[in-house]
This record gives sequence, structure tokens and C-alpha cells, in this order.
Amino acid sequence: MNSWLTKYKMLVIPFLALYSWLVIRNSWVSDDAYITFRSLENFLHGYGPVFNIGERVQTFTHPLWFLIQAAANFVFNFWKGNPLGQGQMYFLNVFISIAISILMAVVFAFKVATSTKGAVLGLLIFSVSKAFIDYSTSGLENPLTHLLLLLFILVYLNSQRSIFLLALLAAFSGVDRLDTLLFYFPALLILFWQNSNKGKTIIALGLGFLPLIAWELFSLFYYGFPFPNTAYAKINTGISTSSLMMQGIRYYQNSLTVDTITLLTIFAVLGVGLVNRNNKHRTIIAGVLLYLLYTITIGGDFMSGRFFSTPLLACVALLSTMEFKSQKAYGLVLGLVLLIGIEPIYLVAERNPSFSIGDQAERKALINEDGITDERIFYTGLGFFECLKNNSTPAMNFSRDRWDYLSIRPVKVKLVGALGVNAMTMGPNFHVIDHYSLADPLMTRMPLYDVNKWRIGHFRHIIPKGYRETLKQGENLITDQNIALYYDKLLFVIKGDLWSWQRIVEIWNLNTGKYDYLLENITAES
Repeated sequence: MNSWLTKYKMLVIPFLALYSWLVIRNSWVSDDAYITFRSLENFLHGYGPVFNIGERVQTFTHPLWFLIQAAANFVFNFWKGNPLGQGQMYFLNVFISIAISILMAVVFAFKVATSTKGAVLGLLIFSVSKAFIDYSTSGLENPLTHLLLLLFILVYLNSQRSIFLLALLAAFSGVDRLDTLLFYFPALLILFWQNSNKGKTIIALGLGFLPLIAWELFSLFYYGFPFPNTAYAKINTGISTSSLMMQGIRYYQNSLTVDTITLLTIFAVLGVGLVNRNNKHRTIIAGVLLYLLYTITIGGDFMSGRFFSTPLLACVALLSTMEFKSQKAYGLVLGLVLLIGIEPIYLVAERNPSFSIGDQAERKALINEDGITDERIFYTGLGFFECLKNNSTPAMNFSRDRWDYLSIRPVKVKLVGALGVNAMTMGPNFHVIDHYSLADPLMTRMPLYDVNKWRIGHFRHIIPKGYRETLKQGENLITDQNIALYYDKLLFVIKGDLWSWQRIVEIWNLNTGKYDYLLENITAES
């Protein structure tokens, strides 16, 4: 019997191999990943986990993913003349992403799925989902997010559930990306409610969440704020909730068009899960629903499908534990997955393997009328196999061996559009700011130039008059006196003595809104 089961389980291997090959063949690194790369380079050279040297600002949104890459690069830096060369940071990111994604698939197939049929179906869905394959690499934190959520579901569905371990996994996921806590909140809340020993449960939860608590305390102390600068840039916009929600709905529509199988799978599993009487499934589904609603309220994203890869993971994990009593029903579902998954390749031009991009104008044409684009195609040149084919080191023409900061005045200030690759290639001696204020702590707190003209994820904030001269000269030359006063307070936090008690006071003042009145009634003329 055991021998037969082993052979039967071996049917999973070809589908695991297919998924792994697709992840490897499609592997790439997005422009946004280079925002993290610049902070990594500064960190590894002793300048701190910052984007612009001398200014404590957090531009990366995934501290745990940042630390894992930092550790890998730190080790490889001891290997002088290693074959990864100037592209070390790029290649390590790709290799780590691939390894974590394949590990996730192995855990799914052999630990989470309760049957071979469930494992095969799940791996097939992963393989035909464009969102899942695209963001199983991309340079961003999605692979680690997938693995942590899958491990949480594995432990949660087990009869011997450890509240501490579940809290620990949720905490690590929060350090990986804070908004993913929405997936975990319902399960942890119900476990707390059901446990008769509330005091012991609170202690277990508190101990489990220590990694997240530790990071938030560090962030508040070191950067002066609990959240990444990018979060403030995308929250402080003045755009109405209704406008963002309409954009969020359009984000769903885009995914249904170019990657139908992803959202259809999510919706189907949500429907089945809510109807059946499995309370554990319903709890996981509650977390998925929270995240999906959150995605709508923030307007989705400009990266087509990115925010749906993790909900898909959760839903497929639940699907793999559901029993198919009818072989015909299972065959029908399998056939539909193949049909719906492959269909966009023939109906959507950009999905066709023969599709190619010519000049810059053609690339920009990929951004649809709602500001959403297929980032994998948009940054074809940053693909792993594309780089190997062209024998090029992607966007690393500034030598890592010369990443030395020269403390000179005036500072070379550069304003860019896309922040990632542009800033990386300039090296450490440029102070780089972008139109969308992802890297600048003052601009994030400025209103938009035009609240009616924006692209999701790209909110163009006002640059105060005299601010660029301020950055160049190192003295406050901002013409608006209120903004100038606010900047002095902000500057004390991001550049002042870390251990100054007055700095701690100003951190409190800034985070509690004491100086917000200084930023009222700001216009483009300010």
C-alpha cells in the first residue's frame, strides 16, 4: 500500500517540474526592485539602510526581503572575483526568488495538498496563472509572501495548531510586507476568542509578534516613522475614496481580461468555501476577502495582477484540500483550468509568445488608459534569460567596486521619473529624488499638483520652491516659511543625532501631527 501511494504521488513530479521551469524561464527583476538594490548597496557599504546617503529615509517596503538579500550579498562579497560579477545583486535576487518559489511549490504539493489530484490541480493553476508566474520572481517580495502564507495555512489547518507559531509566521509576513497582515487577522482573532485562557494566548501572540514589534520600534527610532516613505507618498494624495475604489474595480477588470484564470479561481474557491461548512476554510477566506477589499480601496496597483498572486495562493491551497468525489467533475475542472488559462494567449496580443516591443514609444503604449501595465513585458530587458542572451549585466553600469561616497558640496541633485534603475546607475554621489516622491520625506507630505490627474502608484507631488536648491546647498532655501519650518523639524529627525532626546521629542511631534498645520493650504506656487 505504501509503495503504491509513493508511486501515485510521483504523478505530481511532472507538474512540479513544469511550474519550476516556467518560473525559471520567466524570471526577471522589475524597476521597483532597484529601489531596494540602491538601499542594499548603501547598507552593505556601511552607509545605512537608506536610499540617499546622509538621509535616513526608508524607500523599501519589505524589510525581511531586504535583510535576506543583504545577508546573501554580504556572504558573496567575501568571494572576490565571484562569477556573478557586477550583476551580483541582480543574480542573487533572481536565484533566491526561484529557490523560494520552488520550495513553496514543494511544500504545497507534498504537505498542504491532501491528495495527488489536489496537488496536480493546484500546480496546474499556478502554471497557467500569469500573475502567479510573473510575481514568483520580479525582484519583489511576493515569493517570500507566498511561502509564509502557505506555511501559515499548513499549520492552521493542522489539528495541533500552535498559536505562537501562527503568530510568528504572521509577524514575519508583516515584516516582509505590512499589508499582508490582513490575511492573518481573522484566523488569529478567532483563535484568541476560542481559547479559554486569554492571558496565556495574549502572551503567545505577543511573543510570536516580537519580530514585527522589533522592526517597528527600529523603524520609528532610526527613520523616525513606523511606515516606509513610499506608503506616505501614496496615502497623502487627497484623492477621494470613491475615485480610488473605481480604479480598484478597473484593476480587477484588467486582470479578468489578460489573466482570466487567476480571478476566476479566486472567486470560485471563495464561493465554494463560503457555502461549505468547513470553519477553518471560512476563516482563511475571511482573510482573503479582507485583502481583496483592501486592494479595491487603495485603487489596486499599476502592476497588472501583482496584488492577486497571494490571494490565489491562499485559494489554491484551500482547493487542494477539498475532495473531488466524482472523477468526471475533477476532469471537467482540470479541463476548464487549461482552457481558461491558455485562452488569453490567443485573444490578448501582449500574451502571445511572438509579441515583442520595439522603441520607447511602443513600451509606453503598453500602459493602458487606466494606468495599468504588464510590467514583465514593459521591462523585458531585465529578464534573466534576456540578460544571459545579450551577455549584459542589467542596469549595473555603475561599478559596485566604486560605490564610495564622497562628502563634497554642492550635492549633485537629480530629479528622475522612474526611480529604480535610474538611481542605481548614478551611484552613491547623487542625491536622487523622483516626481512621485517615493524617496523624499518632504515631498511625500506635499499635495498633488493636480488631484484630478494621476496614475495609480504614480502620484505627482508638489516640489516646494527652493527645495532643490536646499538639497544642493545644504541650507534651508525653501521660500514658503511654513514649509521651511516644517522641513527644519523633519530634517532634525532624518539627519540629526540618533540618540538626541530632542530628536525623540520631534519624532513624537511629527507622528502625532503637531506640525501638520504648517502644511495647510499649500499650492503649486508654494
